Amino acid sequence: MKKMKILSVLLMFLTIQMVSAQKSKDYYFSKTLKLSFEETTTKVKEALKAQGFGVISEIDMDKKLKEKLDDVDLKPYRILGACNPGYAYQTIQEEENIGLFLPCKVLIKDLGNGKTEVVMVNPSALMSVMGNNKLDKIAKDVTKKFKAALKEL
Repeated sequence: MKKMKILSVLLMFLTIQMVSAQKSKDYYFSKTLKLSFEETTTKVKEALKAQGFGVISEIDMDKKLKEKLDDVDLKPYRILGACNPGYAYQTIQEEENIGLFLPCKVLIKDLGNGKTEVVMVNPSALMSVMGNNKLDKIAKDVTKKFKAALKEL
């Protein structure tokens, strides 16, 4: 029961932190490209791979929402789950419930007119809510790699 209370407080704190982060936009990095949606997806996967990440999940939210809701008209919107096994293992060793935040999310959004936006989570902002210095160090390393991947696009 004590663990449930701690988890509830942690989730409430995380929600408050994420709302604050949304206002400041510190919780993500983004870049707009003059490429098609599919070309962008390919380039993002290549850039992540060059930084040691694999894509372990891929969700086309526009299609999933259309399956469930009749009146949905959403431009292509893809969520990639990016994972570096070494970093994932290290974080799980430090905090076994960290899986709530794994894998790291990368969005690809069709903006129309041949433009796409790539949005990557800021792992440092996400992990800062945990209050664990060891997680912060790992998150800083992952953040550097995400920024490097975004720069290469």
